[in-house]
Amino acid sequence: MAYYLGKDVGVIIHTESDRGIDISAANVMSAADPGAAIPKLDTTVSFDSGAGLISNLTGVDLGIGSTDEDVVFMGANTPLKAEVHKETTLSLTKKKNAPSFDVMFSGDTSKNIARWGTKNAADGTFFDGLEAITQQFGYRLYVQMKGAAEIFVIRNAQMTAHTVTLNADGTQEETIEFTSQVNPLIFAASGATGINTATTTGAL
Repeated sequence: MAYYLGKDVGVIIHTESDRGIDISAANVMSAADPGAAIPKLDTTVSFDSGAGLISNLTGVDLGIGSTDEDVVFMGANTPLKAEVHKETTLSLTKKKNAPSFDVMFSGDTSKNIARWGTKNAADGTFFDGLEAITQQFGYRLYVQMKGAAEIFVIRNAQMTAHTVTLNADGTQEETIEFTSQVNPLIFAASGATGINTATTTGAL
């Protein structure tokens, strides 16, 4: 697990579908193209333009691991740790300057919840967390160290936690946790081929 200060890391969030997420002034979400708050998948990845760039970051906690299964062989003292799948966790701590992540995680007045992302325009609106995983499930997160070219890409991530810190003597902060079981990818630059290509069904 690696921890970075917010000033040293840039993080961009996109959906995995052909529709982004728009949040109105009344805090009502809609799956839209283009999405004002969170862009759709094939949007250009740029840490300069600000499309999907998460602002006011104070800390980024990146955990890269795997879920293993113990396989015990008769007569052997040491069990085999067989990898079942990868597990990547990204926790973002930021100054709370808008209710966007509150609404996405807990839902809006129209009972829309965006923890699991948006579907393609032909398939509906938001995932409800009770459906089979598809290529459009979840969010794509791009993590880049400022001053470096390497970009760590987390695919098909779902929001698994959201907390708000209240402090009478300090700045109000919120922490959003994303988790993915799809293998992460590393690209050399934001314009690299395949960085915003949909996940294949075999990778799910």
